Amino acid sequence: MPEQNYAGRSVLVFGAAGALGSGVAAAFAAAGASVTGVDKNEPPGERQLPGVSYRSADVLADEAVGALLDSAPSPWAVINTVGGFAPHRPLTGLDRGELTGQLELNLVSAALITKHALRVMQAAGAGRIVHTASRAGVVTKGSGFAYSVSKLGVLHLVSMAADDVRGTGVTVNCVVPSIIDTPANRAAMRSANHDAWPKVADIARTYLFLAAPESGLVNGAAVPV
Repeated sequence: MPEQNYAGRSVLVFGAAGALGSGVAAAFAAAGASVTGVDKNEPPGERQLPGVSYRSADVLADEAVGALLDSAPSPWAVINTVGGFAPHRPLTGLDRGELTGQLELNLVSAALITKHALRVMQAAGAGRIVHTASRAGVVTKGSGFAYSVSKLGVLHLVSMAADDVRGTGVTVNCVVPSIIDTPANRAAMRSANHDAWPKVADIARTYLFLAAPESGLVNGAAVPV
């Protein structure tokens, strides 16, 4: 995958305080982008990345997401790494709160980000939106229903949004990780072969590719990593 140059382009990274989001933000900053990291709470100073500015916004608040996108000129790219996880449990043990929580964290957040990113990008005539789905959305064995169905919803959202912008200068795609080597995942699966897991820096290159100006023909893609 060729190196991308984002000099002069602004990129919003939602979920920038998380392990994946911070890695993606760092990759865009290294590629020359003007990066703004967005999270519910700005990370403390010692956890802020050089070359990245930070804003706080609740991605489940429609007005807050809209205000954030209206507070500056339309960004070139909006990257969404926000999400929650829930483990497998028998459907007879379905927890209603867990289900609605996963739908909000994974799907509602992505829908609101898409709504406002499309609104400003379509007015500007160009832009890239890249979401984060999961292999659990398409492979159900071993996946928790609440998590799986919420990530399946993200895949459907990307397909429908891509249809809406087809033929314009805007594209909507998503990255579909299997598992990511993060401290939280290592703690949850201590006996796994962590060395074999995909690393955040490697996965970040897929976001760079999908958001690149040269990737204008890629729309509605769900790229497994």
